[in-house]
Amino acid sequence: MADSPIQAEAAQALFCAMADYVGVQNVEKHLNSKLYPSYTLFKRGGEKSLTNKKLIELSYAQLEVPGVSLKDMEDFLIKKPDWYESSILIAVKIIKELTSIDKDFKRLEKPKWSNIMYVRGAKADKSRSANAMENIEALFKIANKNDKNVFGDVNKWSPADIYFVSDVADKAIDEEVGMLSVKAGKGSGAIQDSYNFLNLNELCNDLLDSGDLLPLSLKKAKGTATLYNYNFVRSKEEKELAGIKYFGVSNWKTLYTPKKPITRDIKLYFSKNLKERIKVRHDPTTSGNFGVNKAIKFEIEVSGAGGRGGSVVAWPIITRIISEVDKKLSNDLTAGRTKGLVAYEKALDKLNKIYGVKQSDNKRVLKQAKNGEKIYDAYKADRVDLSGVYICNNIMPILYKWFTANQDDKKKRKLNDKFLQKFVEYTSSRSPKSGKFVIAK
Repeated sequence: MADSPIQAEAAQALFCAMADYVGVQNVEKHLNSKLYPSYTLFKRGGEKSLTNKKLIELSYAQLEVPGVSLKDMEDFLIKKPDWYESSILIAVKIIKELTSIDKDFKRLEKPKWSNIMYVRGAKADKSRSANAMENIEALFKIANKNDKNVFGDVNKWSPADIYFVSDVADKAIDEEVGMLSVKAGKGSGAIQDSYNFLNLNELCNDLLDSGDLLPLSLKKAKGTATLYNYNFVRSKEEKELAGIKYFGVSNWKTLYTPKKPITRDIKLYFSKNLKERIKVRHDPTTSGNFGVNKAIKFEIEVSGAGGRGGSVVAWPIITRIISEVDKKLSNDLTAGRTKGLVAYEKALDKLNKIYGVKQSDNKRVLKQAKNGEKIYDAYKADRVDLSGVYICNNIMPILYKWFTANQDDKKKRKLNDKFLQKFVEYTSSRSPKSGKFVIAK
């Protein structure tokens, strides 16, 4: 779940396990938010033959959720009733409609699971072996390296938060990892040297087709839950992406000045109501210190039930995407970013000296001083101005001029469309080499 607590992801896995245990015919007898409007009431409910308390205990034992205890989940669900409702809605929806994803998932409709594990990513410690999700991420790293780092991170290949993994899938994935260390032949390197996304996607697709593996991306549901399949039919994804059109760009005619500050981001719209857009921005803050944040974020903001958002901050990825549309634009933006960052860092050093801090200092150095909060707020405001003057003023006008120059030319306007399509494709994990996944929300 993007930007959601790990307890929410683990809790969702727990409720999915409970749904599997009781089966599709009995699921709403146990998982029913109208009958049990709070987690506390839910835990007290159930039937004589199977209380919900017992069901919780049995299902938790089936999970692979390293770092999240049952108490962690329960405390979270009590404090966050909206997540409790969401966990029930999604679990019921999945158990009822799994066969719409693939008919081979039908066995999960029956009471008690068929050796299904629920796992979420976490580093394996010395006390246990790697779980299936960790092994998939290990395979991703190998494939990504061999495919010239086409993805900035695993979430752009597949944003799955939890996996349904059968014993068959767990063994197959583990064997795949082991196989990659085998020598390819006389005088040649290991098999992993040629392992790519064609191989990884083939493995995952075969396991999905047999009903042994299901990657699930989870979003908070309210009122109802819906399942959305992605990358199952490439032509469908391409058709949807081709439907994305340019509808304008936010005004960046005037440069940013501290006396007359303007919005530091620029928005590239791809809907008539302007609610769907790419927002390009520089965040001047850093995590806990006074250093330079070099990241320029391209963030997709999408409304609607099936909308896929996401963002990209890795500059090599950003420039590669833009180069596919206009190489000159990519080069111009890189030059603008480089120029801006050099000037920004020099100005930031001067600012830090005025406030008596170093880039490596923790922000507490200012905040703990007398009137520290006010001083720190003033410092942040000064950083914002520097970001606007040196970063935004060197990047945003380039984008604004490019989009406005194209928009009145019928042929060139298609470049604007293509720019938006390429970024939505990547950030929504729908690139040609991305894996299949299902969003439940």
